[in-house]
Amino acid sequence: MNRILVTGAGALLGQGILRSLNHSKKEYFVISADPDVRATGHALADKSYIIPSATENNYLGKIEEIIQKEAIEIILIGTDVELPLFAIKKNYLEDKYKIKVVVSNTEVVEIANNKWLTAEFLRHKGFPFPISALTTDNSGINNLLKNADFPFIAKPVDGARSKGIKIINSRKDLEEVTRYENNLVVQEKLGEDEGEFTTGCLVINGKCVAVVSLVRDLRDGNTWRAYRKGDSPYDLAIAKIAEELGVEGPANFQYRIKNGQPVIFEINCRFSGTTPIRLMFGFNEVEALVEYYLNEKPIKKPNLRQGTVLRTFSDIFVSNEKLDEFRQKGSIEPYCAEFFPFKLKE
Repeated sequence: MNRILVTGAGALLGQGILRSLNHSKKEYFVISADPDVRATGHALADKSYIIPSATENNYLGKIEEIIQKEAIEIILIGTDVELPLFAIKKNYLEDKYKIKVVVSNTEVVEIANNKWLTAEFLRHKGFPFPISALTTDNSGINNLLKNADFPFIAKPVDGARSKGIKIINSRKDLEEVTRYENNLVVQEKLGEDEGEFTTGCLVINGKCVAVVSLVRDLRDGNTWRAYRKGDSPYDLAIAKIAEELGVEGPANFQYRIKNGQPVIFEINCRFSGTTPIRLMFGFNEVEALVEYYLNEKPIKKPNLRQGTVLRTFSDIFVSNEKLDEFRQKGSIEPYCAEFFPFKLKE
């Protein structure tokens, strides 16, 4: 039985990876890891560990300890903050422990983690791009004013889930975000006539082998509803961008349509919050990638169904005794939670 380590069990991303593994046709031994014993994703694992935060000095040492103790074969990364570290240490970990770390190289991760670098990558490569300017660049701001109309949107270059976003409706608003040093990028606000798209890609050896696009509605920066009505006309364009970027493994692209072309405003060089949603449409991208890397099974074009996914909240119960045991031991097998699902009408 293949042994898989999933980090970020408390994050939406990590939980999505764990849910996908939980619904796999093949059985795996799954180890979850998170700094918090209350991380929901622990309930989906066979064994769970408390680990330091990725910013702490002993983080990597703890990961290596788990790799050795649990005979880990592949690591799936469940939070953004861990990506740069794993990208740096990818070759070291793979060479030393003969495992697979699912992450792109440091340059690709850096571009994807920075909205300004994302826009510049697209511009330099000749792809459609959102007209953008750093707030500290006067000439860039003037170019933005010349080539795009209000409203604009200002966002942290390294932000996610709509945090820190400001809508710029006038020159006065623009002056307010450009008069002090900050990490904001100002971009044209793309229209929503065709909605907002989220596309998941799997790239192997420079070739995009699977692509699934959904239209989505957002709530608090996360996908709340997702729709699919047949293949997207933008799949080939997004696949080409993923290949040109140099992705290895999973990546997620968020975009809107301008003049009939997809304009990407965010790239996530990892699995995404919509990974388990694509599972519901018929493609378990986590299982597909694990089976390719560990068992050399080719990734086939998914046979997808059409419909709508409506996201809900659900709950689990964990006893205080189990949480205390987890805190004291630093690991637990299994987490032993009680799930309270919706009882849907037939």
